Amino acid sequence: MQTVKMSATALRAIMGEAFDGDMYERGRQEAREFFKKYPEKREAKIEEIKRNLEYGVIRGYFGPSYWIGCLCESDFTW
Repeated sequence: MQTVKMSATALRAIMGEAFDGDMYERGRQEAREFFKKYPEKREAKIEEIKRNLEYGVIRGYFGPSYWIGCLCESDFTW
């Protein structure tokens, strides 16, 4: 299987009409809260988010827009 690396912004762009802005914002907000509450778990959570996107692991009703929002927030939250 061939894979490519791309930024969260690029992933968002290629989703086109399938992109869900509300779920993206929810992902950003929940990731921000998690990173602030558990800074020691930040790196492990980012790796989990990347795996979810890379392998299409979507839990419950969270879709790719949610996980892209989480990933985007990781760039801004330290």
